[in-house]
Amino acid sequence: MVCQASLTVMKMEKKIKKPEKRIQFEICVRCHKQLQIPVDLEIDYRSCYVEGAGQLCYDCYHEIYK
Repeated sequence: MVCQASLTVMKMEKKIKKPEKRIQFEICVRCHKQLQIPVDLEIDYRSCYVEGAGQLCYDCYHEIYK
């Protein structure tokens, strides 16, 4: 037999949602536009990344390095 307190706890556990892991994205160091590049992506796999400066968006990168 299940007591009333146990039922209440079980109902509360169902209502509590685990926090979703939110993906954070890089921001262009020049124009501050949010990019579709996760912050945890290694720099070896990124395009438009400049060592010593940081992540640039496509437009800023090509404007500087044309």
